[in-house]
Amino acid sequence: MRLVYVILIVLLSSSASAQMRDVRLKTLLSICETAQSNNDLGTIKNIANQIKDEPLHSDQSLSSKMKGCLSAAFDVEVVTMDSEGLVKSISEKMSAIESDCKILLENAPNVALDNKVCRQIFLSDK
Repeated sequence: MRLVYVILIVLLSSSASAQMRDVRLKTLLSICETAQSNNDLGTIKNIANQIKDEPLHSDQSLSSKMKGCLSAAFDVEVVTMDSEGLVKSISEKMSAIESDCKILLENAPNVALDNKVCRQIFLSDK
């Protein structure tokens, strides 16, 4: 019976911890928004340093506020790309590399075979 109580306590405490993180994040983002409206760069950077390692929140509103705070603090645009876009970009670049390796093989076979990337492509083209 004690084991059941221990398991319940652990489960409830982790749930409470997750809720506390959301509350803390919302509070920090609220402070950052206020600091942005007051042009308080020191506070903006302080808050941004606290949230910079946090993953973007699944809530679109919080995610947008996080990006805004980080952008204001570090004067960079926070760019995220969906995984489908990344896969498409990688595929396009890989096709271009394969094409370049084939042209290199025709024009300078020794150089193409000495190139690690091209050699890997040739070995995988079975």
